[in-house]
Amino acid sequence: MKLLTTIAAVLISISAFSQDYIKYENQSFFLNEETIEMKDMKRLTRQYRTGKKNLGNGIFFLNTVEYPITRIPLFLGGASVVLFGPLIVLIASESGPASVPDQFWTVLTGGSYVVIGGVIMSRSFLSNEKFIKRADKQFQKVADKLNEAINQQGIKKLQKVMGQ
Repeated sequence: MKLLTTIAAVLISISAFSQDYIKYENQSFFLNEETIEMKDMKRLTRQYRTGKKNLGNGIFFLNTVEYPITRIPLFLGGASVVLFGPLIVLIASESGPASVPDQFWTVLTGGSYVVIGGVIMSRSFLSNEKFIKRADKQFQKVADKLNEAINQQGIKKLQKVMGQ
C-alpha cells in the first residue's frame, strides 16, 4: 500500500512539474486559455532568455505571407548569385588558354553558383502554406522552450511578467 502511494505521489509530481503553461495553436499563443499578444511573447522570451530567435523567425515567415513584397530581397539575392556563376566562367576564359582540368573546375564552379542561386530564388516563390508551416514550426519551438524555462525557473516569474 505504501508503494502504491509513493508511485501515485511521484506521478502527480511529474505531471505538475512538466505542465504546459503556454500553448501554441493556429498562429496564436495561449496562457490559461487566454490569447497572448506577440508583444507579450517578445517580453516573455526576453525575460526567460529563450526562444527569441525562433520567435523572430516565426514573425518573419508570417510577415512574408502577409506582405509578399518582402520576398523581393530573397529573389534578388538568388539572382545575383546566379549571375555571378557565368561571370566567373567569362573572366576565366578571358584570362587566356587554360588546361582542361582548369577549364573543368571553372565551369563546375560557375555552374554550382547558378544552381545555388536558383535554389535561393525558388524559395522566394514558395506558397503561403509553406511559409505558414515554417512559422508554425518556429512558434511551437518558442512555446516548448518557454514551458521548459517556466518549469525550471518557476511560475512566480511568469506571473510577475504577465502581471497576474
